[in-house]
Amino acid sequence: MSSDAITPITIAATTPTPTTTTVNAGTGAESSMSSEQLKKEFDELEFLAPEVEEGNVEYKRALVNPTEERLQQLTSQLKWRLREGNGEALYEIGTEDDGTPLGLCEEDLKASLANLKTMADNLGAEVSMVLRRKGMKGDCVQMLVRELRVDEYTDVRIAVCGNVDAGKSTLVGVLTTGNLDDGRGDARVNMFNHRHELESGRTSSIGEQIMGFNAKGECVNYSDLHKMTWGDIIENSCKIVSFLDLAGHQKYLKTTVQGMTASLPDYALLLVGANMGVTKMTKEHLGLALAMKIPLIVVVTKVDICPPNILSQTMADIDRILKMRGVRKMPVLVKNEEDLHIALNTITNPRMVPVFQISSVTGLNLPLLRQFLNIVPARIQWNLLRDKPAEVLIDNDWWVQGVGTVAGGIVMSGSVSVGDTLLLLPDSNGGSTKVVIKSIQVRRRNVKVAYCGQTAGFALKKIKRSQLRKGMVMIAPEVQPQATWTFEADVIVLYHSTTMKQNYTPFVQCLSIRQTARLVSIEKKEVLRTGDRARVTLKFLYHPEYLKPGMRLIFREGACKGIGIVAKVNHDAVPLSQIRARGYVKSNILPSLSPAPSIKVSQ
Repeated sequence: MSSDAITPITIAATTPTPTTTTVNAGTGAESSMSSEQLKKEFDELEFLAPEVEEGNVEYKRALVNPTEERLQQLTSQLKWRLREGNGEALYEIGTEDDGTPLGLCEEDLKASLANLKTMADNLGAEVSMVLRRKGMKGDCVQMLVRELRVDEYTDVRIAVCGNVDAGKSTLVGVLTTGNLDDGRGDARVNMFNHRHELESGRTSSIGEQIMGFNAKGECVNYSDLHKMTWGDIIENSCKIVSFLDLAGHQKYLKTTVQGMTASLPDYALLLVGANMGVTKMTKEHLGLALAMKIPLIVVVTKVDICPPNILSQTMADIDRILKMRGVRKMPVLVKNEEDLHIALNTITNPRMVPVFQISSVTGLNLPLLRQFLNIVPARIQWNLLRDKPAEVLIDNDWWVQGVGTVAGGIVMSGSVSVGDTLLLLPDSNGGSTKVVIKSIQVRRRNVKVAYCGQTAGFALKKIKRSQLRKGMVMIAPEVQPQATWTFEADVIVLYHSTTMKQNYTPFVQCLSIRQTARLVSIEKKEVLRTGDRARVTLKFLYHPEYLKPGMRLIFREGACKGIGIVAKVNHDAVPLSQIRARGYVKSNILPSLSPAPSIKVSQ
């Protein structure tokens, strides 16, 4: 979906005057009418922005009595919209191409929905109603069309962040199990990875849970017969929402940054406790999402135990911080289905932020949040990268009894099959090692192929666990990859108490890379202060890394922090003196370091 698709235009009545000038949403033509007529004519109507050719949203005035040839054309158009939406499309029935909600009578509406169902059946898709609302001459409906695909599904990653005790794990537990919390954290028990998390009630690692929706938009997680496993959920789902439960305590900020950078989430679900308000860590996580250009969804929790005056203050603080300079977001409060429609139509607009008020104990507004997650589109179009050479970003490793070394990570491009031979790099000298994929697991299921965008575990032949670390990649040999010690980046200093100058050593995080780097030089400046922008040259201190231009990075040191984008990668030789100094070899006999072949780094 394009960023400007379906931006709503609000028409609000001003103070009573003899005449009020309005602007037509589609043509921009002005007309004059009394304020009473304006209220009568446009009350509760929602005008949409003009239709765009790209994206998965289609406006249809009506689908009544199409000819055989016309029905084939409409079916081809639906196929295009489904492909644009990676298997999902939204149809606005009763809406003109300029966004005017004219509406249809009951008879024409039934006929239009029947023809849409026929079109979907021809493509092996299901149709479900999202919303029915009032139009000028009848009703308008928003329909969700979703393809039925075997062993393939749309995956949306959502990073759940926010202050400690905001209810992140509890909300994920309620959404994925369907059982409300008892007010003492019972719903979060299955979300923890470690025993100390269960004892303290605080998340210290990155947890993951999934929520599945079928072609009709129904959540498949909930079953009265037995507990649904991940395999059961995926088998019955056309869309999977993956929740990345991140830590909220200041002590585990490095882990939270790792989850936000290495997991490549489509959206950030920022939780704010209604009774606690906006805290320091709330602002920290908000800034992190803004730095990584991740769209925001704000959820205010615990509204059932919050006094009305405190809730009003919390909402005012959220409104203020979202509109402040440097953020410039417009909150959209979702309280009913009409608000939900507005939020869904504006989710692709980077300035709009949906805000939900929920309770995990009483279930307040949880159905609205589920419906939102059912329709929200994936932000990253992974299908465009399937024809590229295979590349896997490693962010975890294990040793499994009877299996051996297992590397976990995201397939960044292409696909990886069982039996493939890839290059594992970089090692401590910047070299690479050939590895053979023995078996693959995706979402706890054994598969033959892992496609780009999927998080998978790869069992490797004849590789020790000590040879793996976070930040390494497995990549197709034809790419001829090369590691680097130094790189140039365009950075901005978000905060520093004094100044940054040459030999400053911040901690750099870029995707799954985590390493201290030294500031070698600053272009056209001697020092950097808070708010300064510059191109700098950085050098890793301990081992080389695999970087590409365009990657986003975060650097920090204590309370000092900044963001940047990799501008140029210097494929320089590995300094032998640095290898000895860092203890990469145990003797004076150094391995021969032949120069790696030059490559063209894809943008």
